[in-house]
This record gives sequence, C-alpha cells and structure tokens, in this order.
Amino acid sequence: MKRILFIFFLFMFVVTVKSYAAYFKSPPPVTVTGQVKDAQGGPIPGVTVKVQGTTIGTQTDANGKFQIQAPNDATLVFSFIGFADQSVKLNGQTVLNITLLESTIGLQEVVAVGYGTQKRSEITGSSSSVSAKEIAKRPITQISQALQGTAAGVSVSSANGQPGQGPQVQIRGANSITGNTEPLYVTDGNIGAAPDDPNDVESIEILKDAASTAIYGSRGSNGVVLITTKSGHTGKARIEFNTWVQNDQMPKTLDLMGAYDFARSVNNQFESTGQTDAFTQAQLNSFRTNGGGTNWQNALFTKPWVKYYNVAVSGGSDAVTYRVSLGYLDQPGTILNTFYKRTTFKSNTDFKLNKKMDVKIILSASLPQNHNNSYGGGLTDPFNQAVEWDPTSPIKDATGAYISHSKYASIQFNPVEQALSQADDGSATDLNGTATFNYHIINDLTFTSTDVYSVGQNYLQRLFGPGTSQYDSGAGYINNETSKTTGYLSSNFLTYHHKFGDNSITATGLYEVQSGTATDFIATAKGLSTYSLGYYNLGLGGSQQTSSTYSSDALVSYLARVQYNYKEKYFLTASVRTDGSSHLIQKYSTFPSLGVSWNASNEDFLKDSKIFSDLKIRATYGQTGNQNVGAYSTIAQIGTAPGQSPGAQPAYYYNGGTPGAAGTPSVATPLGTGVSTALNWETKTAYDLGVDMAFLKGRLTFTVDAYKDNVNNLLYAYPATYYDGGGTYQRNIGSLTNDGVEFALGGTPVESTDFKWHTNITLSINRNKVTSLGGLDNQVVQSGNNTVNAILKVGQPLGEFYGYKFLGTWKTSEAAQAALYGMKPGDAKYLDVNGDHTYNSDDYQLLGNANPQFTYGFINDFTYKNFTLSFMFQGQQGGQIFSQTLAYLWGGLGDMKNATTIEAVPENLWTPSHQTNNPAWSSTSVNYNNSSRYVYNDSYAKLKNLSLSYRVPAPYLQKISVNSLEVYVSGQNLLTITPYKGFDPEVSNATNAITQGQEFGVIPNPKTFTIGIRLGL
Repeated sequence: MKRILFIFFLFMFVVTVKSYAAYFKSPPPVTVTGQVKDAQGGPIPGVTVKVQGTTIGTQTDANGKFQIQAPNDATLVFSFIGFADQSVKLNGQTVLNITLLESTIGLQEVVAVGYGTQKRSEITGSSSSVSAKEIAKRPITQISQALQGTAAGVSVSSANGQPGQGPQVQIRGANSITGNTEPLYVTDGNIGAAPDDPNDVESIEILKDAASTAIYGSRGSNGVVLITTKSGHTGKARIEFNTWVQNDQMPKTLDLMGAYDFARSVNNQFESTGQTDAFTQAQLNSFRTNGGGTNWQNALFTKPWVKYYNVAVSGGSDAVTYRVSLGYLDQPGTILNTFYKRTTFKSNTDFKLNKKMDVKIILSASLPQNHNNSYGGGLTDPFNQAVEWDPTSPIKDATGAYISHSKYASIQFNPVEQALSQADDGSATDLNGTATFNYHIINDLTFTSTDVYSVGQNYLQRLFGPGTSQYDSGAGYINNETSKTTGYLSSNFLTYHHKFGDNSITATGLYEVQSGTATDFIATAKGLSTYSLGYYNLGLGGSQQTSSTYSSDALVSYLARVQYNYKEKYFLTASVRTDGSSHLIQKYSTFPSLGVSWNASNEDFLKDSKIFSDLKIRATYGQTGNQNVGAYSTIAQIGTAPGQSPGAQPAYYYNGGTPGAAGTPSVATPLGTGVSTALNWETKTAYDLGVDMAFLKGRLTFTVDAYKDNVNNLLYAYPATYYDGGGTYQRNIGSLTNDGVEFALGGTPVESTDFKWHTNITLSINRNKVTSLGGLDNQVVQSGNNTVNAILKVGQPLGEFYGYKFLGTWKTSEAAQAALYGMKPGDAKYLDVNGDHTYNSDDYQLLGNANPQFTYGFINDFTYKNFTLSFMFQGQQGGQIFSQTLAYLWGGLGDMKNATTIEAVPENLWTPSHQTNNPAWSSTSVNYNNSSRYVYNDSYAKLKNLSLSYRVPAPYLQKISVNSLEVYVSGQNLLTITPYKGFDPEVSNATNAITQGQEFGVIPNPKTFTIGIRLGL
C-alpha cells in the first residue's frame, strides 16, 4: 500500500511540474451586478453567487440583487435550496439577470462525497441529501433528528424522551452485534463530530453503500453522515434571528386503576389466595365516593415550556467572509425536576489570501448543562414507578412527610419523593477548532490540509441523600466526577482534476492521522454526617473512595482515489484506504472499493425522451471496517480489590505481601480477564445496485437501491472461564448479513403561479441474519435495565426475544392436565417444550423480533402564495416490542405485589363462568414477565410534524428595513396510530443490536406545540 501511494504522489509531482508551463495569470477583476428571480418573476433573496473554483462569493439581498468582484472571463455559479444550480460564463458581461428554476435534488447538484465534492450525476455510490430548508421545518434540538423520515435506508428511532437525548440512528441495519451501530459523523472535515445546533447546518449528505464509505475505512461500516455548516458571504452584514417556544407534554397516560378499583382488585387477590381482605367495605365506599385516590402519573408528569434562540451575523468582502452564531436552548423535561440547557457558539471565517491560497477557520463551543436527565429506564426509575405505585396511598401523610413505601402494589420508593430529592447534575465545556488550508498549486492541482483540535471538560455531581431509595436502603452517597478529553486530527490530501477531450479524471491522495486522550477522576463519599451541604463537601462522609483512569489511542490512514468520467455518460470511482489502529493486535487493514455508473439519459437514444429527464444506473462494491473496542482491549490487565483477611480467597499484591501482615497494602491487584491474541478488524463487504430516475423535466425523481452486506470477524465480549480470570474479553467470533431494498420518490408534481405541492416518500426494507458465531450458538443475553432475555442464534436475526410462550389460561376442561404442573384452571398456561411438566429455561422459545418488515417516511409541503402547510408521517410496519413496563402492571411479581392496570379488575379475570385468558389470582399461578404475553406488535405511524407558516411579502418588509420574516406554528408527535398499548412504540432501553426492542420504564417522546419566527435583517 505504501509503495502504491508513493507512486501515486510521484505521479502528481510530475504532473505539477509539467503543468506549471501552462499556468498563466488570471485577468483583472470586474464588478458584476444583477438580480435573481424565480420562474414567476419574484425576487429570490439569499441566493449564493460564487466565482467557480474560488471561495469568492456573495448572496442576493431582499430584492434578489447582488454585486460581486470577479475576473472578466470567470464563471459565476448561482445556487439556492430548492432550485437548480445555474452557471453563467461572464465573457466580459457586467450585468446579469438570472432566472432560477425550481428543482428537487437533481443529478446536476454538487454534493459532498468526503475529501471533495462531485455532481450528483457523477456519483457512483448510494447517497441521500437533507437540506437546511428541510431541517428548518421542525423545531429539532439534535441534528440526528433531521434524518428521521427524510432518507431511504436510514432508520431513526427516538428511543428516549428525556431532555437533551438524541435518537438512535442506523443506516441499512445493524452492522455489529455489541458494538456501536451509529453512523460516522463528519462536519466540515472534522471526523467524528456533529454540530450541536441544527440551525448552523447548511446541508447533510448521507453515504450509505460501502463504495461511498470505504474512503473512511475502519470507521465507515455503519454509514457516514457528511455535514456542511453555513458560511459567510460578501457584502454588508446580515442578521438572522430564529426563535421558538414549545409546550411539551406526555403523548398519553396509561389506563390504570383508581383507588376504588385497585382496592377491589387487591381484595379479590387476597380472597383468592386465602388472605384476609386488605380494604374494608367502609374504605371501599370512601374510595368510590371521594374519587380516584392518587394519580401518580399526573403527580409526576409536567407540561414544560421549552425555549430556543439563535442569532447569526454574516457578511464580508472579497478577501474575508464570516458567519458567527450564538444559540441557547432551555429544555425542561416532562417529569418533575429534570432539564437540559445548552449554549452554543460557532464562527466560520473564510480568508482569500491570494489567488492561490485560501484558509477556512471554524471555531465552535458548546456548554451543556443537565439535571436528572440520565434516567435510562428500569424498575426503580420514578417514571416507571409512577404506573406501579398504589393509588390508595397519598403522596404525603397528614404531617406533610412523604410516604416512602406502600403496603400494596410496588415495593419500591415513592416516585415523586425520589424525583424531587435526588440530584444528578452535569456540566461540560466542549471546544473545537478547525483550520482548512487550500493551496491551488496550478489550475488542475490543489493541496488541502484540514487540522482539528478539540478539548472537552465534563463535570458531574450526584446527590442521593434523604428522600431517595439509595439513602433509604443505607446506600446514600454523594459523588463528584471530572473528565477531560483531547483530540487531534490532521487530514492532508492532494486533488488533481483534469479534463482532456471527452475525458475527465479526478485523483486524490491522502495521509491522515487522528489521536485522542481521555482522563477521568471520581471521588465518592458515603455515610455522610449531614447532607445539608448537598454534594459539595466530600469530607463529611464516613468513608471516601477515589479512582482515576487514563486512555490514549491513535489511528493513521492512507488513501488513494480515482474518479473517471467519459462523455458525462460513463463513470468510475475506485479507492483503496489503509488504516492502522492502536486498538487491535493486527494493526493495519486495507479497505478497497469500486463503483461504476452509466448515465443513460445522455445517450442519443434517450436525449429527446419524453419520459426520462435523467436516468442513471449504478453498481458498487466496497469494504469497510470497525475497530470499536476499548483502547487497551489487546493488553492483559490487573484488577483492584480490597485486601482479604487470612483464610479467605487468595489475594495478590502488586509488590507482594501476605493478607493481614504488616506492611501489606490494603488494596489487592488480582489478575484481570485475559485478552485475545489475534484481535482483528470487524470487516463489512458490501454490494449495491441502484437506479436514479427523473421525470417531468426533473420535477419528479425516483431512486431504488438493492444491497447486500456481509459482516465478518464480528467483535464480541466473549465469556472467559473462571480460571482465565472470569468476566468477558473482546474476540472475533462470527458473521452476519444485511440484505435490503430502499425506494425514494420525490419532487414537485404540481406547480403554478400561486400553488406548489412538494412531496418526498421513502420506503426501506432490511433483512438481518446471523450466519456464524464461531461455535458460540444460542447465546442468551441480558443487558442494561431489562430483566428479559435476548438470544444470539445462527440463522436468526439480531433482536430475537427469548422466553416462555404464553398459551393463555388453563380451562376447566384441562383441570387434570393442569394438576400435573401443580396448577388449576384459571392459572397461567405456558408451552412445556420438553414435556417434563415443569416450567424452566429448557422451555424457552423464540418469542418475536424487533426488526420491522419495513420503515417509511412521507413528507408533503403545500404552498399557496405566502402560506405553506407541511406535514410529515414516519413509521414502521411489523416488528415487536418486549415491554416490561406493561408486564409489571399485572403484579404477582417480587417487586410488584398487586396489579395496577385497569385490565386486571376482577370482572376481566378468569372465572369458571367467564373463562378469559387473563389468569385469575391464585397461589399456584405464575406471572412470568419473560413471556410472550408481553410481546406486542410494534407497528406504528406517527404524525411527526404538522406546521403552517406565513412568509411576509418583501414589499411590506422593505418599508421597515427587514429582509425576511416568517412566522409559523407547528406540532410534533400529534398523532400515533399503533396497536401497542404502552406509552410510545419508538422507545427502547436496549444497549446494543442484540437487545433492541426491549422496553422497561422508558420516558416517551413528548407531544409538542410550537410557535416561532425567523427574521432576517
């Protein structure tokens, strides 16, 4: 590989020397003025006007007018979101009147491809685009939210509704079993970074197939999201102000028993199991007369107001352009005592040093703060307890003290008391600086260097004192944690672009290095003499404990890429990238790719076609990798543990010593888990075949892609034997496949002087299957806060649920058969796989799978004059969700003694005269929460966004010196159509692809109502 790159760079050097002879000085600049209008003759403000091949540019004003300095033979490029780009050769002209035509994302648009740009007509791989116009339709707080429903093959699920939490993103299925399945984000050349404020984003390009992502080598296996942020323009300073205020609320509440029904249910349970009634008739009468008792959902849930502000200033001259923005988000949560706040700053400055050199400097800062927004779901979280707590219990007693425990329903802690008493606070400072230097060596050859330095400081403070379950159980504590990360990236590449006859070639050669360090320090105090000082004085603890960590890693890369174009009909892209990682035993791996495409619409037999405006056929092959394991996964480690007393299990000490002897340290250093001696890259080999079509002169586009991905050498936390140290270690164990088809239909079917209809429809089908596990078949997995099982099984997809198959209830006619299990009619009935008349893990079955049959998005914009009505549906068909939230509502479990769901009222349960499949209360019946009874159809369709906006006409604004003003109202998650009975079919607290689809006490995504304005000065 190094030899190939040496020859490649030598070739470029020779080309440079030979081409200097052809280099000549550019003609002197002239002042060019003009106006840009749409097809109806209306001015278009904000159009970007650039001198082709340079960073010189400006934007049109509120009247669509512009002025720019350019060489008299230069080519000006006019571009604006939603319109087709237009290039005009000056040839001495100094006044231009331009008409831009409406366009969907067509084949002539220039898009980012990684380490450069291409016209979409030249791209051989599979990609999708999301524009700033699309992002602006919704009041989103995370950039990943902009991907939902907008791009085929991209699955975005808002897995948690807590403030400050971003959604989970998968591109073309899960490509790893326990590793991260999120795509790689690249922002303005900064690898691994996504902007905090979506308002700073100009465009998003999603690279989906391996031929497109292979240029990012070991980090491209999950797909790549390329983000370009907004830049400045020449001309006078402009101010943009965006703000919205939003009311959030729970999308629904569960239908639970009130105090009267709950008391009846508990009495029914006690009578059926031979116990004395819990509630007297007088108490029942009181509950029925005086109302429903405590509604714990209403007591915990809130309807907060979320506020967002962003102001940006942009402008510049021919030599320097700039854009500076400042944003602020204040996002309280939908449960008590939670919030997320974020302040962001970003500056983007372009310097034209001379005709050959230009520099871009990007500085950004993010200062997030959060309070109690780390609830991950699970049994003890206040949100989960709000549906499990006894409705006959008040929140506080007559003295005003909290009632921490109840005799009935959940045995856990009072959720309101827990939510208001704990403090889990975090604050961070994240700074990032990016410098990109371009040197135009000659007309055809450019050197680019992008250098990024980042530093992050995070500070966490936790208090679990009086009023919390931790303190109540004798485990109260305070905790302070500080961490720091640093990162450095240097990407250096040469780009050679040359046209000769009907041929065009672009060659890129890259050397890149990336490194990072992370340090962490934690101090904890327990048994405090007082908690009145909060988490500020660790010295008050009866015991203190400290720990610290350090890690460092690095990645070095080489890339060669060639893009060839013949007659704008036949295209070829080939690349080879070698990565060297500090994480693995086999440090280096090479990732090749090849893509070809045929633009048939440029053939003579289709040039005058009345059907096709564009037609392109693509085919690609490529390999990418994954090195997503810990920095020291290949180095055997020692552990730490308290010193042991004589006679106990043997202890080992770093400097020797005998347990209990004088001079022996108090902390032992036992051997840790072993490591793999051949840890290698997880490698994906992918194939893609696609067709891009456009109709009605480009007003309607259709894209279809079929793909097949094979992932080998899967990285997995393999269980070690106890004599090898126990625990788990990283190992390559097997393979999986992802096969799929995706469709995208979009465009502007109807357009007239006053009315326009724009639509975008996406449909994605993905099938996932484990094909090998290296002998580790039928691996049962539990993770996170879930108490149910998933299973890794060859021949099955990831996300398989595993447990008992629920068959309903034993009927009266089955009394003799039920007796063989020690049960009776009315008890829960499960499948006895081996027929041994007992229920245990030998009877576990595959219960369902989280993967949907297909996912879809449906976006429509209807514009009448200055009004625009937009709506977006997003959803999935098929797939299951395993809900422990709903399982616990039926009671009969160790942590949940009595039912709270309205479905468990006595008249709904089995009786001899009413033999339903809801088991009766019985001392012999078992409610297995790990059963198919709690596996639900997870199909859903959500109205993700509904908005109405009004753009004030320019003539009115000119009178008050305003360039633009738009006012809008919108709603998010207003409607959910689903058979699922829980809070939200989207949510999950799964920790990896194996446990996807599992849900236990996860806060749902809020229903929101928004009003906002966008102002330009």
